[in-house]
Amino acid sequence: MTEEELGGGGLTPVVRVGETVRRTTGPWTPAVHALLQHLAAAGFDGAPRVEGFDDQGREVLGYVAGEVRDSYDDEELIAVAELIRRLHDATTTFQPPDDAAWQRLVGTPQAAEVICHNDLSPSNLVWSDGRPRAFVDWDLAAPGPRSWDVGYALYRFVPLYSDDDLRAARDPDPSTAASGRSVLPAYGVDVTPGLLDDVERRVRALYDSARAWGEAGAPGWSEVWTATRGEQWLRSLRFVQEHRREWVG
Repeated sequence: MTEEELGGGGLTPVVRVGETVRRTTGPWTPAVHALLQHLAAAGFDGAPRVEGFDDQGREVLGYVAGEVRDSYDDEELIAVAELIRRLHDATTTFQPPDDAAWQRLVGTPQAAEVICHNDLSPSNLVWSDGRPRAFVDWDLAAPGPRSWDVGYALYRFVPLYSDDDLRAARDPDPSTAASGRSVLPAYGVDVTPGLLDDVERRVRALYDSARAWGEAGAPGWSEVWTATRGEQWLRSLRFVQEHRREWVG
């Protein structure tokens, strides 16, 4: 079958083959597959299905049809928050394998309320018929507190950052704060100083992980670190620190 390279695969090349997607594996793959199988058995349909491995040793997951988007209204953000809540709730009954080898971000808290996706971002969310359909790219999944995922999703989806490439010198927008305050109750939390502390810690963890893994020569991360030195995350961290007061109602 013909292989079609897909964008949005994060740091690992992803190809589509028929109604499946294939990508290289890592030490974390067995634990991630166990998680995805648990989610399917629990009735959570917001993640790809595990199909096994191909003759090249790549993981095979079910293809999730739809589109990736980068902007949303408040009703759509509420639907995203509801999907994240359903995901987290479905993981509370998951028993990880004894030998689970998660790809934990540097600085991940030890408290493990749920299994976090750890990359809840627009590029990893497939939409279908105007609704959020499924989160993809689960390689960073690992145990952690709910706020570890919620804070990062708030940062990426509302968003709580200034992207110099797309929003040159963007000023804080009052509607940004309003969006965060209106959608988080759909998950069951509010925008609080404590949650914004988690946003800061989460962005810092991404920078620290990229640096540690990049300097260690990890595939994908090495190229990202060499090219950027993590400047995009340092900019984001400064932006959150400078404007966080405007986001707490």
